[in-house]
Amino acid sequence: MTEAQMGLVTAGAVPTDVAEIVILDVGHGNCAILRDGDRCAVVDARSGTLLLSELQRMGIKRIEHVVLSHADEDHIQGALQLLPHQSFTIGQVWANSDSAKDSELWDELLVLVDYLDGCGRLRANIGISTSQRDSLSFGRVGISVLHPTLYEIGHGPGRAKGARPRLTTNGLSVVLRVSIEGEPVVLLPGDIDAAGLRRMLSRQADATAHTLVYPHHGGGNGGASHARFVQDLAQATRPEMVVFSMGRDRFRNPIPGVVAQFGVSFPEVRIACTQLSSHCHSGALPSADRDYLGNRSAAGLAEGKCCAGTLTLTVVDGGIYVHPEPESHSAWIKGNVQAPMCSVIPVFPVQRTRGGSF
Repeated sequence: MTEAQMGLVTAGAVPTDVAEIVILDVGHGNCAILRDGDRCAVVDARSGTLLLSELQRMGIKRIEHVVLSHADEDHIQGALQLLPHQSFTIGQVWANSDSAKDSELWDELLVLVDYLDGCGRLRANIGISTSQRDSLSFGRVGISVLHPTLYEIGHGPGRAKGARPRLTTNGLSVVLRVSIEGEPVVLLPGDIDAAGLRRMLSRQADATAHTLVYPHHGGGNGGASHARFVQDLAQATRPEMVVFSMGRDRFRNPIPGVVAQFGVSFPEVRIACTQLSSHCHSGALPSADRDYLGNRSAAGLAEGKCCAGTLTLTVVDGGIYVHPEPESHSAWIKGNVQAPMCSVIPVFPVQRTRGGSF
C-alpha cells in the first residue's frame, strides 16, 4: 500500500477523501485537526497562521466544531484568527467559563464568539462536559468527552469547600478521546493535571487510545510525582505512542523525568516530540535534511527546529498508520541528535491493529 493510499503525503496536495487526525507542530502550544474529507473539527488553536494555511491546503470548507480545552493563551489565541475567517463555515464553538484566568485575551475571545453567535455565523456553547458524550462526532470521526462533568464545570476552578475537590483551570481541561471508523486513535487531554486526572479516572472512563498527546507539553502536573502521574495516565490510556507538543525555545520541555518514566515503566511506548528538545540537543541545530517530515505544515520547519514535526494518524483497514514514518524518524534521531531522551524507546512497525494494541 502506498503512502498516498494511506492518506500520508510527501509532496503535492493533501487527498480530499481521507479521515485522519493531524497533530500540528505549533511550537509551545496545542492544536489538532480531526478531519473527514472536507469537514473537520479543531481542538485548541495557538496563535499564528499555521492552522489557517493547513486547513486551506487540506481543502477544508466546513469546521463542525472548534473545541477550546481551557483558557490558556497557547490553546486559544489562534481562535481569534480562525473564527471570523471567511474561508470556513463554522458550526459550533465549545469552551468552558474561566473566571480564575480572566485575562484580556479570554475576554476578547468571549466578545468575539458573542458577536459571531449573535449574527448567526456560528453557535457558541459556553459549557462542554461529559453530558455531550459523543454529540461532537461527525462522519467517520468519533469524539467522546471524558472530562469534566457538568458538576465540575458548574463549580468552575477555584478554592474548594466541604467535600468538593479543588480543581484548577488545568484540572478542568476538556479531555477528548477521538476515534476513526471505531478505532480509538488519540487522547487529547489539554493541560489536565493530577487532580483532574484523578477525578476522570474515578469515573472509570475508557481512555484507551493508540496515541496520547501528553498534557501540559511534558511540563509539571500540578503536584503529583512524575512517576505517579505517568503511571496513572499511561495505564488508563495504554498508548503505543506519546506525543509531546512543545517548542524548543520558550520552555525546556519535556521534563526528562517524564520521558525517563516511560522508559522505565512503559518501554515499548514510542516517544515523539514535535520540536527538538534542548534537553536532547544543545547549541546549534542539526543541519541534516529532514526528508522524513514530508510536506505537512510545521512551526519548526523554517528554523530547523522540528523533530517529529506535525504528526498524522490515519486508519486504513483497521490499522493505524503514523507519519512521519517511525523508522525514518528514528534513523534521523540516531544520526543527528546528541543525547536523545527517547533513545531507549524502541520503534514500532508502521501499522498496529487494535488486536495487538489494547
